[in-house]
Amino acid sequence: MKDVIFWELRRRQITILWWTIGSIVLVSVILMVFPSIRDQAAQLDQVINKLPEGVRGLKAGGNASVSLDDPVSFLNSQLFYATLPILWILLAITRGASVLGREEQTHTLELLLARPISRTHVLLAKALSLLVEFAIVTGLTLIIIIALAPVFDLHVNTAQLALATLYTAVFSLSFGYVAFVMQATNRFTKRAATTFAVLLSFGGYVLASLSAMASWLEWPVKFLPYHYFRPLDAFEGSWPRGALLYMAIVYIVGTIVAIVGFRHRDIE
Repeated sequence: MKDVIFWELRRRQITILWWTIGSIVLVSVILMVFPSIRDQAAQLDQVINKLPEGVRGLKAGGNASVSLDDPVSFLNSQLFYATLPILWILLAITRGASVLGREEQTHTLELLLARPISRTHVLLAKALSLLVEFAIVTGLTLIIIIALAPVFDLHVNTAQLALATLYTAVFSLSFGYVAFVMQATNRFTKRAATTFAVLLSFGGYVLASLSAMASWLEWPVKFLPYHYFRPLDAFEGSWPRGALLYMAIVYIVGTIVAIVGFRHRDIE
């Protein structure tokens, strides 16, 4: 397993570097604008808080209102609710769908399975390589957030920043893991893996944000993960139960389903 993990990371090292740079640059720019926004916070808050409820949710980080002169409210609405998740979900889905899929398309998966390693160990090694790659990108981004936040007057407790970043990272990775599980389970689910993961994530984000504007969406959005995604709760030291249940199902049940399916399916 260790050899498979290191091999995956070695061949992805340049891509990992670029994803890390992109994440760091994006975070740095957003933190950098806080002093300017804080000086105009009263006017901006008034504009955002007068928007229709559904649109306001997109701008206020899923909350009823926003206060852009408050560091936690600013980070929640401008960084953790949409900006970082969008970037990290893209990384997670593209990686989750390709970590097995590319091997199968290039017909190198058969060569790997011909070695003295079980299918279960191959699958777990691929999953761990996905986790490690994602941890590198998000971990280095967290270091930059912690280092730059006080420089730009965003005085937030380090533990709060770490918890909010971890929460956002685990949530974002879950969509890539959904794609990974679907790729591993059988040849029918793997064909819809990327499409389903994209609809579940970005489609869920839009519907969850707009549900306040359409009463008929209030019930369906309860089955969408983004409905329970509230980074502001993580800043306050707790993770929403709905989000925890969703992530537990994805990572625990998903792993079991992937192992059972991968051990029995034909390799194309």
